[in-house]
Amino acid sequence: MNKIFLGFLLFGFSLTASALDVAGVSVPEKVQSDEQQLILNGAGSRLMARLFHVYVIALYLPEKKHALEDVLSESVAKRLSLNFLFDGKTTQLLDATHKLLVENHSEEEFKKLDKGWTEFAAPFETLTDIHKGDLYSFDYHPKAGMKISVNGKVIGEVTELGFMRAFLKVWLGDKPAQANLKELLLGLDSAEVK
Repeated sequence: MNKIFLGFLLFGFSLTASALDVAGVSVPEKVQSDEQQLILNGAGSRLMARLFHVYVIALYLPEKKHALEDVLSESVAKRLSLNFLFDGKTTQLLDATHKLLVENHSEEEFKKLDKGWTEFAAPFETLTDIHKGDLYSFDYHPKAGMKISVNGKVIGEVTELGFMRAFLKVWLGDKPAQANLKELLLGLDSAEVK
């Protein structure tokens, strides 16, 4: 009887170990993106004033990758998810994203993002509020582009294939939203980041 109980207890621990806890949010190790299973490459939390958790961010790929160019590759499916820890407005998300897109691209590169940005921003004209606990997912597939979902419901698409690469540079570019998030999403120690 004790062996059976111990077996159930160990099985229970192995199940809970399959999710990563970040700022009180359970981040799954695997997700389903259309028909493809993706695994967690890295996760962390965006801090405001080094104290306030704004959202938990997670990056999923078909297999773990640590080299920046491998992660950014347009030939690799991926999901970036943002689990919000506050109530706010989507204009805040759009303004911060736009600012960091500009900072992480040359003027010429940024001009090429015009169509992608228009498609990206469109669903947020009607979806204006962010609620604590909302899960925003950005799923990229090499032949289809990006799907934008909120709490599992698709709200928009970006058909411009190069936009996901640019979007990821908000966190993985030379001037990321938060330096340690680049390290965490790439699954690297700070000394290994290139």
